[in-house]
Amino acid sequence: MTFLNRFPGVECGLCALSLFSASACAGLQQFQSNWEESRWSVDSSSKHCSLTHRIPRFGQVRFEQSSGQRLKFSLLADQPPVREQAAHIRSETPPWQHESAQRDLGGFTLKQGRIPLSIPRDQALRLYYELEQGMQPTIEFDDWGDGRDTVRVVLTPVRFREALPEFLACTAGLLYLDFEPRAEKRVFFSTNSARLGRETRRILEGIARDYRKKPDFRIVLGGHADERGAPDFNMELSRKRAGMVARYLRSRGIPASAIESRYFGETQPEVDQSNNRAWAKNRRVTVWIADR
Repeated sequence: MTFLNRFPGVECGLCALSLFSASACAGLQQFQSNWEESRWSVDSSSKHCSLTHRIPRFGQVRFEQSSGQRLKFSLLADQPPVREQAAHIRSETPPWQHESAQRDLGGFTLKQGRIPLSIPRDQALRLYYELEQGMQPTIEFDDWGDGRDTVRVVLTPVRFREALPEFLACTAGLLYLDFEPRAEKRVFFSTNSARLGRETRRILEGIARDYRKKPDFRIVLGGHADERGAPDFNMELSRKRAGMVARYLRSRGIPASAIESRYFGETQPEVDQSNNRAWAKNRRVTVWIADR
């Protein structure tokens, strides 16, 4: 089965494209998986979830979310671009559906490097919803050579829904934050202790110094404990650790109104193992830097 893919303003002549194939004609280069090869694969762990789609001869696209972070979408190129340029994303009805529709999803900038496009949560969710509805999001930009051709990178919805249950199960287990961190740091504690060590104080002093120079952010603290001990004890210990960090930051000039404390006990391990190395990593307070 073939169809003639015509792009507005570009004459493709008699270039017939196989359904879902990666193709090129005068003025147009199109990359997408064919029906048989189209896959959405899930990679999951206690800290990170990704949903990846391979695009032959171009690279891959990926939805991903890490613990304490929000969903994002990335385009990864096998041959990275050498300059910045504009890109546009449209959602189109796949050719096997009877009705034809197109939705404009906005303009973006392609960056130099291995990941030329990284889209934050709101736009990533829109791409996600379009694929879930069986639509075909397409990223369009000028070719990275002389710019004479239009390049179309097509996200095929085939088997997207099949991968969703595993991806959603993974993201459901991640730490959820109701804000987008600007940066984060971690400080660590001894067993059964909320005392601040020398290295912890050094890190916190650096955060306080940054705040005193430019108080344009707020601080959210997340207290944690390792798995040993009763859950109630661990929850209280994580609260004390976050409280000690907050007290020290206040003593270094950060107002209480700029600090928020949360605590999670043993429920969000940094390393999901049962050994001394893992426990040392899990006895921590995460310091998130966020916009006001």
